Amino acid sequence: MNYLSFALISSDNPLPIPAPIGLLEILIVVTFIFHIIFVNFTISLTAGAVGLEITSMIKKNSLFDKMAQICSFHASIHKSIAVVLGVGPLLIVSVLYTQYFYSSTILIGKAWMSLLILLITAFLLLYIYKFTWDKYQTKKLFHISIGLLAMLILFFVPLIFIVNVTSMLYPDRWGEANSFFESIVYYPQIWQRYLHFMLASLATGGFYMFVYFAYQKRKQNRLEEHEQSLKLLGAKIGFWITIVQLVAGFLLLFSFDTNIRMLYLGEDLLLTSLLIISIVLTVILCMLLYAAGYKDSASSFLASIIVFICVIGIMGWMRHELREAYLSPYLDEHPRTEERIESTSE
Repeated sequence: MNYLSFALISSDNPLPIPAPIGLLEILIVVTFIFHIIFVNFTISLTAGAVGLEITSMIKKNSLFDKMAQICSFHASIHKSIAVVLGVGPLLIVSVLYTQYFYSSTILIGKAWMSLLILLITAFLLLYIYKFTWDKYQTKKLFHISIGLLAMLILFFVPLIFIVNVTSMLYPDRWGEANSFFESIVYYPQIWQRYLHFMLASLATGGFYMFVYFAYQKRKQNRLEEHEQSLKLLGAKIGFWITIVQLVAGFLLLFSFDTNIRMLYLGEDLLLTSLLIISIVLTVILCMLLYAAGYKDSASSFLASIIVFICVIGIMGWMRHELREAYLSPYLDEHPRTEERIESTSE
């Protein structure tokens, strides 16, 4: 850490933080978890709709087309919820980490400002994709192109946020990367985080389809053929991608700075315990999804929901602790404004 890194960090806003730090730390974890789950649903279900519709066109099987239409319907619902739930964590992170979040945002200002255009475009495309399903039954290639474009935009948007929240952890490097495209190849962790996030999104979408139709089956005692197929497919996707996710998680872990990584590998009891518990619970979730996808086990329904909630909660907590570990030296030098600064002028 050098003098330049501290020189680049501005003083905190003189206005005091309007709530206890501990309360805001709890809220940022909770609100982020709710937000990111619906982001995961939107991305994965859009990808699922496009993938299944392509499969339907290739195999000329209407079963896959019905499955794809269901995914499209659910994606269009969850995108709106994701946006609304994103307001909370965005406001809280800008209050808790003002000097770091705003500085990293300015460095990728053009990409950040493009988010509004990108999201509006993606959402309009999703609406067109959903409501023209029957109209373009004879123009499948054109219809798939609409969904594919929406999917690609949704795949790109998280990369902007990942660059933003990763670069804020490295104030000592702010003077060396001054744009979004420079940042994606300059800062550590970017692509490991992106891989980890995208895999989590796809796995979460598969899990959602399994839980949704498992619930519908418990309520109605039966499912249509395409609904049953989508339920089992969701469990299988959740299982296999979660297996890959375990590998991606270790790639992410070993992309951390050595001193931070060692906190998770024995030097810090809390972080090491959280890591071990998350791995164990993820393995248990894989076993439950395997039973659901390949044996159609009804008993795995409630158990998988409980384990999934625990995994998401621990991951959100670990994410916050990671951010605190990286910024701790800078926060000691540039403390947050927790009390009002009185003017010394007469």
